[in-house]
Amino acid sequence: MIDLDQAEERLAILRDWFSSFTAGFSLDNEEDQRNIHLKIKHTHEVCINITRIAQGETCERSKVLTAEAVGLLHDIGRFPQYARFRTFDDRISINHGELGAEIISSTGILSAFPPGEQAIISHAVRFHNAFSSPKSDDPEKTFFLNLIRDADKLDIWRVFIEYFSSSSAERPSAAALGLPQLNGYSDAVLSCVLRRQVVPISKVKSLNDYKLLQLSWIYDLHFKTSYSLLIERAIIDKMTSHLPPTKEIQQLSDSLKHFAHTMGAEPPSMPK
Repeated sequence: MIDLDQAEERLAILRDWFSSFTAGFSLDNEEDQRNIHLKIKHTHEVCINITRIAQGETCERSKVLTAEAVGLLHDIGRFPQYARFRTFDDRISINHGELGAEIISSTGILSAFPPGEQAIISHAVRFHNAFSSPKSDDPEKTFFLNLIRDADKLDIWRVFIEYFSSSSAERPSAAALGLPQLNGYSDAVLSCVLRRQVVPISKVKSLNDYKLLQLSWIYDLHFKTSYSLLIERAIIDKMTSHLPPTKEIQQLSDSLKHFAHTMGAEPPSMPK
């Protein structure tokens, strides 16, 4: 039987560790510090998301606590990644999921957790940013990995909605991966989304392509609660408002909303 008081205490210690760990990456340059703060806030928001999803999926309290631990640690690789490379682009630096798992191992920060829970958390951190979820024979590992992948996507959408709604002076410089702002978007990227496929980053040539890539993640959510949060936050409308107002984008928006409502609630009538 799980001792919930001990589980709560372990999580509290982990929260304190995270605060101390990230404080070690305080940087003098204002732009660099804005990028570090972006990931600290992102982590806190992901913890809120993953807790809401776990609760929405009627998880018992012990699983909700494990989920928050996953959320807290999922991006710890981002801080040394940025400190060393000044980028969040894994393609030109280092895989931040794998780095995060290595930090967990080298610091022993999960040593007080039961071995099975340690394995679940490390697995989720290592693979949360993979293009697709790796196959696993362990249903618990799969469950928590899917939780963090959904919670992460939900907050990345928030980050970019705020990014595109703010002035260039206020934007965290590393968020957009150095992609150029072009007027249009790639037919190949749009075609992927229309086929309900997740867009690979290799196809992305511009910020508009990157927005379409993020919209394609809607087809890679795993829980009804995740779709409900997507709908509640009007993410599709907010994201597509920053794309060119073409007939194709409107059709895509309608299709995505219908899909989300089908997965998370009762489907609305399709537009004519």
